[in-house]
Amino acid sequence: MVEESQKNLAMGVVAGAIVMAVIDLLVPFAGPILGGFTAGYLVKGDPARRGGAGMLAGLLAAIIVATAVYTRVTHTAGTAYLAGWGTGLLIYLLVGLYFLCLGFIGAVISLVVKK
Repeated sequence: MVEESQKNLAMGVVAGAIVMAVIDLLVPFAGPILGGFTAGYLVKGDPARRGGAGMLAGLLAAIIVATAVYTRVTHTAGTAYLAGWGTGLLIYLLVGLYFLCLGFIGAVISLVVKK
């Protein structure tokens, strides 16, 4: 039973992260909330587990989006001096915090909808 629970969590987190990353490129604010909603809705268990799934999905999507943003910023003409690790870390922290918070909010919304 524990293995199925872990598979369920992993599936919810990955699905939520994919939804976040894809939709965020089209609609910035709605992507993380819908991804958190997806992760929270797919995961079975108590509210803390579902909220954590939304947060984990946010962190996973943040890696994808922050890498895309960092690559775009550093490879634009005239901004080659931004290629330091500090800039990359700052971008990841800001994007990660953004996705983490909105992913949690989306997971909380899924708690209300699923009941």
